[in-house]
Amino acid sequence: MIKLSNINSNNLHHFAHEAMATIFEVLIQSENKNYAEQAAQNVFAEIDNLEDKFSRFRSNTDIAKINNSKIEEEIILSFETFECIWIAKNIYEMTNGLFDITTGNIIDKWKNKSEASQSSNGIYSDFGNDKFILNENDYTIRILNDKVSFDLGGIGKGYAVDLAAKLLLEWDLENALIHGGGSSVKTIGKLDDKNGWPVTISNPINYEQIIARLNLSNLSLSGSGKQKHNHIINPKTLLPNYNRTAAWVLTESAAISDAVSTAFMLMDKNEILEFCKINDYINAMIILNDNAELKKHDLIISDNFGGAEFFV
Repeated sequence: MIKLSNINSNNLHHFAHEAMATIFEVLIQSENKNYAEQAAQNVFAEIDNLEDKFSRFRSNTDIAKINNSKIEEEIILSFETFECIWIAKNIYEMTNGLFDITTGNIIDKWKNKSEASQSSNGIYSDFGNDKFILNENDYTIRILNDKVSFDLGGIGKGYAVDLAAKLLLEWDLENALIHGGGSSVKTIGKLDDKNGWPVTISNPINYEQIIARLNLSNLSLSGSGKQKHNHIINPKTLLPNYNRTAAWVLTESAAISDAVSTAFMLMDKNEILEFCKINDYINAMIILNDNAELKKHDLIISDNFGGAEFFV
């Protein structure tokens, strides 16, 4: 779990809103509370608009149109949906297919365990980057397999957090924190005279144990874990087989940190460290076991994990 440290600060305003099956929180430091509230409400309205584009469970959304389209049918997308899919497509390549937004049907099968236990013959050909074509000139998508099912659950909240930060900057609010349901946080500027915004990471098995504290400035931190995501499916095995209890990713974009933390739940620890070495703008911390009281040797931490202060 990612939380803001206990703080007492002047001119800090807190706003919350329910969307995407979670609670989004916006903390803004400003001398003008009314202006900050107007900005926050604008952010929440745009997040609601995103949900109306991203949800696969609502009719007439961009994702619903994709999932109901015919092979080779050209679907015009909103800029936001196109961009989110474009980012996800790149992360698919970066993670060798471990982050895949086209596995909605597999997720559904695992929600119905009787179906999941049945033979998966042929299903391996029903998802992947090669099952759709994006055209950046007109923001369209064409599906090449009518069994493909898009699900932005592993990246949508992170994308929404990024959009919120962009909107707050457009309102000339340069010191803020956006929290997307405890799994993703993005910071703008800093709080008071601190080096950033003080954020803590807790043991997902025992929330009372604080593992680390970071001061984040213009960075995003996202986490994935067994407790929160019961259906992170490995596209290689079609099984929800986790290699660890939790994974956190630190980078500039919340969409990227959200998606990559999901993939890190499935990667081998050495693959994660090598990934962070190759992509040095991405850093990670992972928990290897389910201990209620973690020790330092229970963690794997990449070289530049935000100058974190550890308490284990």
